[in-house]
Amino acid sequence: MAQLIEIKRVAVSPQHFTARVRIANGGPLTTDEDLIGTTHVYNLLPEIIDHACLGDAGETFKEAMGATEVAHLLEHVTIELIARTGLAGDISCGRTWEVTGEPRTYDVQLSCPDDVLVASALSSAAWILQWAYAGAVDPKPDVEAIVSGIRELVEHAEEIASREAAEDAAAKGAAESEGAADQEGEHADTASTENEEA
Repeated sequence: MAQLIEIKRVAVSPQHFTARVRIANGGPLTTDEDLIGTTHVYNLLPEIIDHACLGDAGETFKEAMGATEVAHLLEHVTIELIARTGLAGDISCGRTWEVTGEPRTYDVQLSCPDDVLVASALSSAAWILQWAYAGAVDPKPDVEAIVSGIRELVEHAEEIASREAAEDAAAKGAAESEGAADQEGEHADTASTENEEA
């Protein structure tokens, strides 16, 4: 099977991370079109059936999972991976809707505590669904290794951001010190000129 899920673009705001995804031609649009693939996802991440799910048949994803959009399943797999990292706080949530006028295309919106966290979890979730719906051939995804990798990626990105912020602050401080020295020099020159004129 070709790549099942194409992430066409993303938009990030302080509250939300929204990905526009397209399901490949020939791939299942709904989970009941390939119940074997859906079962592979469940066997890998059985906790997703306990997710709250307010827009479908019941109160949990259990009632929806057997006959919902694959993009909706992608949302819940992403949320599960985010939750397992322990980096998103108590609640991770999302919603999925079909894009009008764009066949096989959906917007998947997720709460965004950290864009690196959400982007890496979404990418990993797409890979898990690819594995599940392409026959679940070995090697089976190691969920704990995936979660650990996401966590390390986020922590590394935070270290880089902190280092860059410190370097920027140091550069700004040096520039301000240099500017203050230049201003003092200008005042001294002015005072010197005034003294000479006197």
